[in-house]
Amino acid sequence: MRQLAFLIVLVSLYGNAQNQVTVPYNYGKNGMEYIVKYKSGMTIIVSTFNSRPDLIEPISIAMFDYYKENKPKSGTRIQLRTSGALVNGTCKITCIEQLTSIEFHYESVERDNGITEVYVNPGKSTPTLSQTAIAVEE
Repeated sequence: MRQLAFLIVLVSLYGNAQNQVTVPYNYGKNGMEYIVKYKSGMTIIVSTFNSRPDLIEPISIAMFDYYKENKPKSGTRIQLRTSGALVNGTCKITCIEQLTSIEFHYESVERDNGITEVYVNPGKSTPTLSQTAIAVEE
């Protein structure tokens, strides 16, 4: 009888340990995060929307690198890997003469610790703006 009780407790603990936790959020940061200006006059601005504060900089840089390598079309769903998380989202790309604007909209963040954060649009609200941007000249 003891062994059966122990087995039931062990199986239930193991089963619950494998569950992935999904947490909704609707308070991400928005703003221009990464600006690259080439000597040719071409400028690329990477903006993030609904972003998690700890991932703003690495995802901005990863989005720029992804754009340079793959040249995705506007509206493309993208997965970006950074230390500690896999971020899913869509990009909106606008090109006007010498200026390219890349907007990356977070949809979900899958953390390495098993927590998945999913962005839920709260409806109309005042956007929060990030106060910093990284400028790079190449």
